[in-house]
Amino acid sequence: MEAMAKLRYARVAPRKARKVMDLVRGQDVGEAINILKFLPQHASFLIEKVLRSAIANAKQKNIGDVDELKVAEAFVDQGPALKRFKAGPMGRAMTRKKYMSHITMVLAPKVSK
Repeated sequence: MEAMAKLRYARVAPRKARKVMDLVRGQDVGEAINILKFLPQHASFLIEKVLRSAIANAKQKNIGDVDELKVAEAFVDQGPALKRFKAGPMGRAMTRKKYMSHITMVLAPKVSK
């Protein structure tokens, strides 16, 4: 049994969100929340939101005690890009892309040894 949560079309670049996600992947739920709470990056707020949603899904599915869960899978995919224009030299317009992310997190019970 596992619980999953997704945040789609998050306004953070996937490259920046993946740096934060790499710190959380494979951690216990309590430790992951603690890590995310004290990171200065904007992506950490969004990833913490997804993690709390996955915890709520796990409670609703009665997967197990929250303290016995770990982040089994966590990944960030690229979403669509907003295309914007910025003033360039000699009256030209320069294209600028603002990237979006799809954040996915899967929680599973720890494997006891």
